[in-house]
Amino acid sequence: MPCSAKRLKVLAIEPFFGGSHRRFLEDVIDHSRFEWKLVTGKPVHWKWRMRSAPLELAQAATEALAEGFEPDVIFCTDMLDLPLWQGMVRGTDLATTPTAIYFHENQLTYPLAPKARVDHHFGYTNLLSALAADSVIFNSKFHLQSFHAASLKFLARMPDGANLHDLKQINEKSEVVAPGFSPLTPMPERSSSEPLTIGWVARWEYDKRPDRFEQLLDALDTLGLDFRLILLGSHPRTQTTSLKSIQQKHQHRILHDGFAESTQEYWQHLRNIDVVVSTADHEFFGIAVCEAIWAGAIPILPNRLNYPDLAPAECLYDDLDEAARLVTDFECTDRRERMGNTCRQIIDVFQATKTIAQLDRVIERVVEDKPLD
Repeated sequence: MPCSAKRLKVLAIEPFFGGSHRRFLEDVIDHSRFEWKLVTGKPVHWKWRMRSAPLELAQAATEALAEGFEPDVIFCTDMLDLPLWQGMVRGTDLATTPTAIYFHENQLTYPLAPKARVDHHFGYTNLLSALAADSVIFNSKFHLQSFHAASLKFLARMPDGANLHDLKQINEKSEVVAPGFSPLTPMPERSSSEPLTIGWVARWEYDKRPDRFEQLLDALDTLGLDFRLILLGSHPRTQTTSLKSIQQKHQHRILHDGFAESTQEYWQHLRNIDVVVSTADHEFFGIAVCEAIWAGAIPILPNRLNYPDLAPAECLYDDLDEAARLVTDFECTDRRERMGNTCRQIIDVFQATKTIAQLDRVIERVVEDKPLD
């Protein structure tokens, strides 16, 4: 029976069910044409999740099979050691079920935390999982390309066996499907902001480079720009030096700082942002930036990572001096309105209703292409 004639059953395995990983699967369940069953782990201690998930989630998947859920395809994420998981379910139908792995991130190119030591085992786990899967799905073209380049460099360092890792095969079975974003409907009213309101929608952690954001705000202050701040990023357990400094130096400018209490409040804060700024060293996609753009903010983004696919060239910068100039240029309300329409048109394709439809088509092909044993 062709896939289009039946409602496929998908067993989703997510070792780290929290944050953007959770939001992604919730959007999938809301918009997919298929029947999904989730097998998940706690969103804590990511290294331990990658190590322990194969055993824990193999048992959970086997229980789901025993209860009558017979999946047509296994859908997992980069947090799963897929070959090890497949070994744990040997002797069951799960071991021969077609597999698709979704890469939110990868540990070959994820920026290393300050003072942290490189542990190549996690990156190699990602590489072996990509080799084992029937389909490999990346959340952006940038992510696919950077993973391939990092894999080449990694294999070049191996003492032997590098030729056994078929990167060409990985590329041939790779696809790009954005995680998408789900706008609030109806959207809250946008408040007229005077002076300019600058938004930060990232985590306050090393890979997002809050130190650069602090430098940018100081530069704008030196230029004499009158501005306000909406800071929507989650706070780490140990508050960063840059966040403390921003709170102290710009306290009189901060309209909001921290998580919003509800989805409605979150989108209202987004609607009040005039320009949203990123200074990140790491961004495989950029869901929060898309949400801010959709709400009406003008993006001021580095001219690298995945950002060139999210914004026009007029909104990209190469250094902080250029970023400061762009922010001041968009102090003009008319210019923001004109550019806002352009920016929303660019990210329209990343609405979850469209990206999940694309994901469904990829999953259908995985099932159709899997040979019968």
